[in-house]
Amino acid sequence: MKQPHGVILLVPSAREFDRGLRRGIVEYAHAHGPWIFHEEAPAYLQSLSPKQRLRNMGGWNAHGVIALQSRLAEVEPLKVPRVVAVETRRLGASICQVVSADLDIGRMGARTLTGLGLRHFAFCGLQGLQFSDDREAGFREGVKRAGYETVVYSSSRQNLGQSWYVELKQLARWLAGLPKPVGLMACNDDRARMVAEACQMRGIRVPDEVAILGVDNDEQVCRSASPPLSSIALATERGGYEAAALLASLMAGEKPPAKVVTVQPAHVVPRQSTDILAIEDPNMIRALRFVRENSNRNLRVTDLVAAAGISRRALQDRFIKELGCTPTEEMHRCRVDRIGRLLVETNMTIGEIAVACGFEVDAHVARFFSRRTGMTPLAYRKKMRIS
Repeated sequence: MKQPHGVILLVPSAREFDRGLRRGIVEYAHAHGPWIFHEEAPAYLQSLSPKQRLRNMGGWNAHGVIALQSRLAEVEPLKVPRVVAVETRRLGASICQVVSADLDIGRMGARTLTGLGLRHFAFCGLQGLQFSDDREAGFREGVKRAGYETVVYSSSRQNLGQSWYVELKQLARWLAGLPKPVGLMACNDDRARMVAEACQMRGIRVPDEVAILGVDNDEQVCRSASPPLSSIALATERGGYEAAALLASLMAGEKPPAKVVTVQPAHVVPRQSTDILAIEDPNMIRALRFVRENSNRNLRVTDLVAAAGISRRALQDRFIKELGCTPTEEMHRCRVDRIGRLLVETNMTIGEIAVACGFEVDAHVARFFSRRTGMTPLAYRKKMRIS
């Protein structure tokens, strides 16, 4: 019988990013193990000093470690392969790590909020944390490509920990001074919920005055906010699975194919905090709502003309003016988003997805999706999830 590998797992389960990684790691161990996971006692039972914890870890005789960057110094003396699971900064080329595709996450946020017809944009981040800085850069880039600028609010993590309520008041004052309506992306769901609290404190209406978008799709955080927060879901399970595969190659004495595992943005999970179309033109509002409510159909521009009640030429001109794209491009974008969500969130076959999205033949949905994303549906599903 194959001897199990002992793996020290120092990844908490407090937030969805970490929970997703853990699910992927465990899935890999079930499929390719056996692995025995060694973990510390729960926080409410933890009373050991770092030196004592290290002594205990050494007694586990583990073959590998998957840990937070903040725990690297502790596990360094163990002299076993390791993978860093959560990043706040990029480490040296000699260290294997898991990072998130933060520029792409920011760009997805920009596409989402500019697609609501907004003209003003803001980003709320955490100063000095690389994931926040990179998401901000991607967001600013996407907003600038659409012809607009981004106002940024950023505060240090240390200040937040010491004076959360003082920070809330400062954030509320900043939000009150923004031009309205504004589309705001936060660096993660925790920050997005803080923005929602600050809006409540100041009597700012969400989403009518501030449309808020977070990152991680942490259900516990997003649904506890008022109103519930829209968020960018990340392919964390796939990232955890690939991190475990990387560790397995190290434990086998092999050279890993790559030293960095990148967690990709999967799709936006819309909730009430972005349920707005900041467009005054009632014809455009009718057309856009029609597109988004019928992304399961093979719509044509003539369908939008009928829904909007204006001429084809007028519709074309107004789409370009309000959204910077043609009616056809917006219909295709919404349809691609729907296909992508079904690929990631369900186990539907390509044939079932084709039917659900209004395609008559499986090959048609594959061709449509591939042409607009550069990936086949199956390749996209493989990239974003485990199976």
